[in-house]
Amino acid sequence: MKRFWSLLLIMAFLNLSAQDKKWSAEVYYPLSIGKAFGSSNQGIIGTSFSYRFSELGKAHLGGSVNATWFGTTFIEDSDPIQESDFRDFFLQAKAFYDTPVTDDEKLRFLGGLGWAYQRARSPGFITDEGEVKGNEANTGPLLSAGLAYTILRRWFLAAKTDFLFLFGDSVSRTVGILKIGIGFRF
Repeated sequence: MKRFWSLLLIMAFLNLSAQDKKWSAEVYYPLSIGKAFGSSNQGIIGTSFSYRFSELGKAHLGGSVNATWFGTTFIEDSDPIQESDFRDFFLQAKAFYDTPVTDDEKLRFLGGLGWAYQRARSPGFITDEGEVKGNEANTGPLLSAGLAYTILRRWFLAAKTDFLFLFGDSVSRTVGILKIGIGFRF
């Protein structure tokens, strides 16, 4: 019975706050675009949490935090066969702007500016100088653009492209990430 009342309370809260629709959560599949980056380019999963804090007519201003994971296993054809796991993690904080593209406001343009952090993990190796290499961290500004389409009152599909201009432990480079996913407004 406690579970029933807890579930009912949570649903009531979501329905009340859904009137404002200031928060949203997304789950998406990330794809690298352009050159492969860091140590991997196969997407695992991405998540995003956004808060809209201001309205300018039909447009919204807000902030979001995104986390994205990529991973690759390289198999070296040697005797014996060797496998190496590479992982990339991206953490992004950005300010965004969204505005309707269509009259019914179901299709919205999304744009954003922010800062990104990338952590690459790969099998360590010893350099000629005796240093152990294997992890690297990079940061830099990011530029984001995309579209979101409302499929139900609080559910939406989104496709976004992020360009990260990274510098740090590795050579400075531009990383492109395409994100395709589903979101929920509450």
